[in-house]
Amino acid sequence: MKWRAKVVLVSQSIASAIASAQSSVPLPEVTTLVQQAILQQRFAESKERDYVFRADTNDIRLRKECTWAPLCPGIPTRRQPVGVGFQVVRYSERHFEIFWLDGIRVARVLPSCDPCRSGWGPVESYIRNIPISDSELAAENQRVDKEVSEAKGLLARGKEASSPDDPPQLLLSRMLELCTFSNPRREFVDGRSTILLEFAWNPSIKPVSANDALLKFFSGTIGIDEEDHGVQRAEGRFLAGLRLGGRNIEISKGTRVTITNRRVDAGIWLLSRLDAEGEGRYFAFAIDGAGHMFSGNYRKFDATSKILPGHAEVRTDSPVVAH
Repeated sequence: MKWRAKVVLVSQSIASAIASAQSSVPLPEVTTLVQQAILQQRFAESKERDYVFRADTNDIRLRKECTWAPLCPGIPTRRQPVGVGFQVVRYSERHFEIFWLDGIRVARVLPSCDPCRSGWGPVESYIRNIPISDSELAAENQRVDKEVSEAKGLLARGKEASSPDDPPQLLLSRMLELCTFSNPRREFVDGRSTILLEFAWNPSIKPVSANDALLKFFSGTIGIDEEDHGVQRAEGRFLAGLRLGGRNIEISKGTRVTITNRRVDAGIWLLSRLDAEGEGRYFAFAIDGAGHMFSGNYRKFDATSKILPGHAEVRTDSPVVAH
């Protein structure tokens, strides 16, 4: 017991020494750090085009239930959380394989695989590595060519070539451009120094798109990797409800969103997961309780075939969406 106590004391002393040394390192200047992060994030977002990766989304519809009647005689509210439980009313999920062709982002809709699911986490990869026939591969390539051609035509006419089926995207480089930042501090995530900043919309900037306007009422905390200057995560909540683009984008006040990136390569931080709690809709991605999006299995897209052979989880009748 005495030996164990000594080990604990030594460990605490080492931790205190490390913390003291870390606190003596000056924090970077905020404006300079944000400018470096904008450039680095633009670079990372452009490098996404070099990869093919999986994206899995799910949404969970919850219903509040009173678990102790004397405390919640009416409809439970956030101000009265005691005695309130939640029941899962509906769970749905979608799967995509995403890559770029000729400057067009393609999101292939993959068939669901219910037996492959485990728990509430991401469906990592259920690639069965069964080669598909040449005729199936040719048909799928032809389908993608058609979608890409149509997207190019829309872009040439100055129209937005987006699909409502595509998973939600948020360009963090744009968020860095549109917000003000304050209260820098340092923390270590997976052994890497991360600078945390509070962010809020810059009132001197006028939004030029629906995605810009989306950020106008969104504020929170962003974490920037101190070595790479890439965004490690961003989390915040909507200070007001909003409706944009008709009814394609609707978000209720108080909805919280957390974006977590992963280091795919040196200096390249790309989406790992997005978690949302509240109520809202972003095109086909809708939540009424909670929703999640997982991205992973990043691999360099350097094959000569537009559809990678051996990925037999994709049927030839799977729709392809591009923008």
